[in-house]
Amino acid sequence: MIGLACAWYLREAGADVVVVERDRVGQAASYGNAGWITPGLSNPIPGPGVVPQALRWMGRPDSPFLVRPRLDPALATWAWRFWRSAGRSQYLEGMRAMLSLNARTLELFDGLAASGVDFEMHADGLLFLFVTKKALEQEIAVLEELRREGYGGDVRVLTAAETRALEPSVGAAVVGGILTPAERHVRPESLTAGLAKALRERGVEIRENEEVLQIAGSQFGWSLLTLESVLRVNKVVVACGAWTSRLVQRRGLGVRIAQQAAKGYSVTARGAGTAPSRPLYLGEAKVACSPFVDGVRLAGTLELAGVDLSIDRLRLDAVARAAGTYLRDWRPVDPELEWAGLRPLPADSLPLVGAVPGTPGLYVATGHGMLGITLAPATGAALAPLVLEDRLVPELVPFAPTR
Repeated sequence: MIGLACAWYLREAGADVVVVERDRVGQAASYGNAGWITPGLSNPIPGPGVVPQALRWMGRPDSPFLVRPRLDPALATWAWRFWRSAGRSQYLEGMRAMLSLNARTLELFDGLAASGVDFEMHADGLLFLFVTKKALEQEIAVLEELRREGYGGDVRVLTAAETRALEPSVGAAVVGGILTPAERHVRPESLTAGLAKALRERGVEIRENEEVLQIAGSQFGWSLLTLESVLRVNKVVVACGAWTSRLVQRRGLGVRIAQQAAKGYSVTARGAGTAPSRPLYLGEAKVACSPFVDGVRLAGTLELAGVDLSIDRLRLDAVARAAGTYLRDWRPVDPELEWAGLRPLPADSLPLVGAVPGTPGLYVATGHGMLGITLAPATGAALAPLVLEDRLVPELVPFAPTR
């Protein structure tokens, strides 16, 4: 999704664009995620209290957060930087940066739809559900801080009765909820398919199943070597998600992209029982629940296991079971999709977007973690002036790829 969004705004600004995709567009981290558009709820992952909670979860193989131990100096460095990023001042600084980058997100999604990009989008808000008062109060505090830092959306705290009246699918165990009406969600695979179709209609060449093996400087600017061809271009935007580091670091470009592959799981099914009518955040379980036109998706977990797409049934089942705690009677039955995807996650969980110093014409757009759908249009719109005019917009300053 990040690469397609960059291609969209570069093409809209008049550039000739070619998208080179190692698989099929939209088939990696963008395919099976929750599809949330949450511009006001994009606070960084590391923050006060997060590290102790993560350590408590480490003993549970089905927990929302898991690190697979391995001898990897890069992982050790990442963990140390994650701990350093959890201080309050760094957390608030990151929150402000994300709010600034997301200031036009809803407007940009509306612009995509108005320009003829065909995709499934819902504007039903986001409902947080909690089965303990403590977790509810903690989330209220987080949202209040977001509002103090500039989040302009409404935040409504609901009693258990008000929550069930608003959303009949909610179960008896829920003690309260929070509604943020401004947030939206999309079916992410419909968005990437719609963008790809619209790009092709605008003359953008999309080369699928063509992996870039090497990026090298040339008299034309840059050469992209694939098994099929050599593509000569003026400028390159590398938006390869969890594979970005491998591509730019192993080919002698002198670029170091410090991020880890963060695996997430999802289950999509029509299910049985009273399906939710709006997206739900199952608070303590850290699971997203997204209703689509023809099914419901449960998505969650953050697992650091390297570039590994294997599915751990224990963790996938934990995501599916979360529905039973929070919902009255809906359960996933005969899933149409059981999925794992890799999200690129820097230690401070802030994206890595911008020019690569010392390599004119080379840019990266990665590190969006679990916010790739939310941040894609904002990233593409902010990066286009830098690529085409060498103009760095202020909202990109905190996201320098070499920080």
